[in-house]
Amino acid sequence: MQSVHFFSNRKRRREKVFRKMQSMRDAKERKRLANPVEREPEYVRYYPLQIGIRNKHTGETAWTDFKSVRDAAKRLTVIQNHSL
Repeated sequence: MQSVHFFSNRKRRREKVFRKMQSMRDAKERKRLANPVEREPEYVRYYPLQIGIRNKHTGETAWTDFKSVRDAAKRLTVIQNHSL
């Protein structure tokens, strides 16, 4: 059973938390700008294999990265459902 006062001042408490989180983000940004260092580039995934689909009627071919068998099956299912 919930307390009668559970929802009282809910909006004010919510806004207080939002202000607190924003001030924390601002402080972090100020700290980052005050100490500029050379940042390493973000890691980008590389998939060594590709999978291709060719439409026999139009001859159109599309290639995409082969991430996993599950991903390939999902993509083929979508293509099959929309091309029929």
